[in-house]
Amino acid sequence: MAVVSTDKWLDEFVNAKKSKRKDELDNLQCSILCNRLVNLFQDGFPEEVQFTLQQQGLFLPHEAVELEELKKHNVWHWVQQEFLFLQQKWHGPTVPIYIFPITQQQTMTNKNGVAYPHALFLFIGEVETQELQALFAHEYNHVCRLHTVKKSLDEMTLLDSLILEGLAECAVKDIYGDKWLAPWLNNYTFDEIIALWKTHFLPNLQLRGVEKHRPFLYGGELPPWIGYCIGYRIIQSYKTNHSSTNPLFISSQDLLAGSDFPLQ
Repeated sequence: MAVVSTDKWLDEFVNAKKSKRKDELDNLQCSILCNRLVNLFQDGFPEEVQFTLQQQGLFLPHEAVELEELKKHNVWHWVQQEFLFLQQKWHGPTVPIYIFPITQQQTMTNKNGVAYPHALFLFIGEVETQELQALFAHEYNHVCRLHTVKKSLDEMTLLDSLILEGLAECAVKDIYGDKWLAPWLNNYTFDEIIALWKTHFLPNLQLRGVEKHRPFLYGGELPPWIGYCIGYRIIQSYKTNHSSTNPLFISSQDLLAGSDFPLQ
C-alpha cells in the first residue's frame, strides 16, 4: 500500500499532546512524526526533517489538528485510489505517500504538496475530493517524471524544472479539466512570456540544482509564477504540435525543440 497510515501517527500525536506543556510540543512532533521520516532524508536529524516539512506546509505542533475532518473526508482512501489509477495510467513507481494537516499559517491555500524521487507529501486542509485528487495527480506526475529523467534534485537543470511543472499542470488539465489548474497560468500573454524567455530563461536553462530554480519558478525580481507559466506553455504547445505522443517520457530538450518556444 503506497499511502502510509499517518492517521494513526496523528492519533498518537493528538493523544500524547493532551498531557504535554506547550514548550514540549516541538519535541513531541519530532519524536512521533519526524523521527519516522529521517531515513527519507539521508538520515538527517528529526529536527531537520521537521523544519523542512514545516517549510512545505506541515502543521505547527501547537496548532489544533483537524484530524477528524480529514478522516470524515476519507482522504487516505481517496489518495490511495488515485494512486492506483495513475500508477497504471503512467506506469509509475510505488513510493510512500504521507498525508498531514496543513499549517494554519498558510492562508493563501488550503493545500500543498511536495514530491521527491523516493516519497510524496501532501499537506491539506478542507478540500473537495476532486481538488485532493488533482493535487495528488500534480505531485505524483512529478515523481513519475523524476524517475524518467533519472537525475538527482541537484542534477536537475532549470529546463528540467520548467518541464517538470509544465507536465504536472497539463496532466491535471487532461484528467480534471481547467477547473483545478493553478489560477496564475494565464496571467501573461504569449508575447510577454517569450520576451522574458529570451532575456532571462534561455541564458540559464542549464543552471543545475532545484533550489537555484526558485527565483525563476516563483518570481521575485521576475513576475510571480512565471516559470510555471512558461513550463505549462512549453508542454501545451508541444502537445498541440505532436498530439499522438505522451510527453511524460520525452527528454526535456526534445520537448522544448518540439514546442513553439525559440531556442535562441
